[in-house]
Amino acid sequence: MVSEAISGAGITLDAKKPTTLTFGELHTWVIWQFPRKKDGGLCGAVHPPTANQGWFPAIIHNKDKRVLVHAHLNESFTTPEAAVEYLNQNNGR
Repeated sequence: MVSEAISGAGITLDAKKPTTLTFGELHTWVIWQFPRKKDGGLCGAVHPPTANQGWFPAIIHNKDKRVLVHAHLNESFTTPEAAVEYLNQNNGR
């Protein structure tokens, strides 16, 4: 499981449930968005600015400028496409 804090990223992520963050809080992260609607937002993935961390599935809410990051999963992913595919197949569980 992902630790509660990602080293060097300056953000604490919940290890038990998705974490809601603002675009401002993720200003140093890569936000990858796929044009497929899900849960009131768009499917996506985020990657922290640390070299050893993978991609986390995410729901991007552009209008509200917030992201629901699914870092509570047992794994991160090597590509944003793989993270989105996991989110679509498992509903972020």
